[in-house]
Amino acid sequence: MRTIKPILGIVLVFVLTAFLAVGCTSRLSDKFDENQVEKQAEKIATLSCTGKISEAYGLLSDLLKAQVTEEQITAGIEGTIEPLGEFEKINGTNVSSQKDKDTGTEYALAIVIAKFEEGKAQFTISFDTEMNCVGFYIK
Repeated sequence: MRTIKPILGIVLVFVLTAFLAVGCTSRLSDKFDENQVEKQAEKIATLSCTGKISEAYGLLSDLLKAQVTEEQITAGIEGTIEPLGEFEKINGTNVSSQKDKDTGTEYALAIVIAKFEEGKAQFTISFDTEMNCVGFYIK
């Protein structure tokens, strides 16, 4: 359990770094298709919750993969969801946009709630305009 905290910290640091210069969350920009963002985020979350973490990792952008290894992602996901019991379903997804204040780059942000026997997990998954997954966090 002690090794999970540093790994989650690494993932959190990347996500926070990626969004430090990002502005306020707002409705989804017209540069994104809401249905596509929702489906892709739910796919990544479902793969993560059903033990198909390698497949989920394969959907992350090269930039994100350069920041965190598959082993780190696996340890972080398993450490978060194992105490929650069996995965039941995706319980809801909220999609919005964020804009980087410095570059003006827009990102789609999806918050996915996964329901388990003993609780819930929240995934925060972000995409660039090419639908590359550039941010991933679970709590």
